[in-house]
Amino acid sequence: MPAKLNIPLPSKGLVVDRPGEYVDSRAAANIKNMEFNRSIIRKRFGTSSVGSSLGERVMRYFELQVGNETRLFRVGLTKVQVLNKSTSVWSSVAHSALTGTQEDIVNFAFPLLSGAKIVTFTNFVDSIRKCSISGNDAVLGGSPPKARFMQAFGPYLVLAYINDGGTTYYSRVQWCDTGLPETWSGGNAGSTDLLEDPDDITGLGVFGGLLTVHKANSIYVAQLVTTSDVFRFERKATGVGAVAGATIANIPSGEQIFLAADGIHLFNGITAPLVESPVQDELREEMNPEYLYKASAVYLEELDEYWVAVPIGSSTEADTIYKYNWRTRQVYKDERTNMTAMGLFLNTQEDTWDDRSSTWDADPSRWSSVTNLSNNPVVIFGDSSGNSTKRTANSNNDAGTAVDGIWETKDLTAEDFGIPDIDRMMRWKGMEIWAKGSGVTVSYSTDSGENFTAIGTTTLTSDYPTDDAPANLWFDVVSSKIRFRFRNNTLGESFTLKKFQVEATPREGRK
Repeated sequence: MPAKLNIPLPSKGLVVDRPGEYVDSRAAANIKNMEFNRSIIRKRFGTSSVGSSLGERVMRYFELQVGNETRLFRVGLTKVQVLNKSTSVWSSVAHSALTGTQEDIVNFAFPLLSGAKIVTFTNFVDSIRKCSISGNDAVLGGSPPKARFMQAFGPYLVLAYINDGGTTYYSRVQWCDTGLPETWSGGNAGSTDLLEDPDDITGLGVFGGLLTVHKANSIYVAQLVTTSDVFRFERKATGVGAVAGATIANIPSGEQIFLAADGIHLFNGITAPLVESPVQDELREEMNPEYLYKASAVYLEELDEYWVAVPIGSSTEADTIYKYNWRTRQVYKDERTNMTAMGLFLNTQEDTWDDRSSTWDADPSRWSSVTNLSNNPVVIFGDSSGNSTKRTANSNNDAGTAVDGIWETKDLTAEDFGIPDIDRMMRWKGMEIWAKGSGVTVSYSTDSGENFTAIGTTTLTSDYPTDDAPANLWFDVVSSKIRFRFRNNTLGESFTLKKFQVEATPREGRK
């Protein structure tokens, strides 16, 4: 007699640390370009263009906020531009061209100068530059050394990985005089070399009331003191540190999160264990170590997610984004071809009804979602051609290219039907689906995802089917295991999946 396996959500996220047969039925064996909102699976939002192309590789985005004023900057290999948000027009702010290459990662900080917040940035090739909320950029005064990393901490601008007069000090940390980022000698200005281990500094961060200095196998924490030392450094034997300073972020759990050579870690002030996620094996085995210095990250508050962009396999760009939800501890991932930069900026243009480019049925978002509102941080992406795009609920495409959304189940077996025999053959007969949106194509695989056979495409509507009238797909397959793939790769389309049921009949044991 046929039996039905009910697979409701919420999803258990991406699980790749074991064979597909041994995964929770609500987990996924493969995910691409999907997201989870209120525990429901949906094809992720697309992107829309932000102004014209830079004309060269985008290296970094950062936004200076002073009171109600904001300025979004993008830095390329030779150019620095600022965005007029009301007109979506980029204009140059650089007095002279930069001379870095794509290997020269851009770093930035927001110190106070004469009581006003400014932004300083460096590519470790040209002199450190500064820009105010209203003016063009200029060289930071006081002849500071070149530095690979910088961080504003209290009344100090802190530099690390120093090039002073042509000599590189890989373990040196240097700071300005108190409240004077253009004074680098005398007063409380100073430096120290962190030589308790031989590794180079890989990044700076702020953790509560502490400055953090990352190395490959340790993290130094520093606090301000009232003595002439100014800073007191203490080495924490964490065994790991950030592989790229741009991946360091703080999350609401009170921990500092970062990408290390073996996966994503959380620093609690003393230790830095791996996050508990079944994707760590994939990261450790597939990250491209030669290009990990390009990795970057943002924390997206509205989704409780840390997004870290990583070069995977033979890719020379950090164009695969792993998304870690610190509340659910789940991870899934996106692919964004040729992405070279990722940042956040404050949206100041509230969406209107006319901004929506998709049909009602294809729109997976809520009209009242904070994603569409003014003063909400928005993710912005840059690519190797100089294009800038932003994440938006108004599009199911990436600047005119269809988003390829894929969610694959585990390898279902007789055990999922309560039959204690993973090798028993099953006759797989059909599927009931509760989904909404434009449409979804369902395929199956009996060889753990190596090959897929299409079952059919289901046209969806703007509402979920009623409980007694789901969408139905029929097929007839005999095998000991089967996995299903839900996919939409059509321009302007999306889908949201709430639940599905699989119908099957037990057969003989596999010989």
